[in-house]
Amino acid sequence: MADYIERQFFGTPQTVFDYAVDIAAGNFSGAGTIFDNTSDLIVPYATHAVVMIEMPDWSAAPTAASTVSLWAMMCAINGTADETDAPSGTTSGSAKCLGGWAIAAADALQRRETVISLEGIRKFIPYIKNNTAQNMNNDGGVNMIVKITPFAFGVTA
Repeated sequence: MADYIERQFFGTPQTVFDYAVDIAAGNFSGAGTIFDNTSDLIVPYATHAVVMIEMPDWSAAPTAASTVSLWAMMCAINGTADETDAPSGTTSGSAKCLGGWAIAAADALQRRETVISLEGIRKFIPYIKNNTAQNMNNDGGVNMIVKITPFAFGVTA
């Protein structure tokens, strides 16, 4: 009898934000590039993803353990049309929070990663919410970057 070992299989990272616009304290970003969970050649319809964010700097050091979060508007929910009521200002509309990152009390580049569930998600339009009390400065020549890498669990012999 063969032993089967469960492993993680990672797909191709998708850059959903290369964003040069400041995000005000307590506010949502504009829409990012659609994340497509259906077309990865290695793990189509992945169940999870690693999400990496790079935040260039802040108007001042944020409070330690404040957060920045990833939100999503689902695409083609009736086969063709996307969800309505996108986030705007401080209002989430119909977006769903997928996860977030704790922020350090440092007015400097901060790079973080988190794992999110993609179960039942085909495609979504990402948004970032700056839950800190400081503006996220993305317009000083260094952009905010967000990359999503899908992964799934499987077995190998």
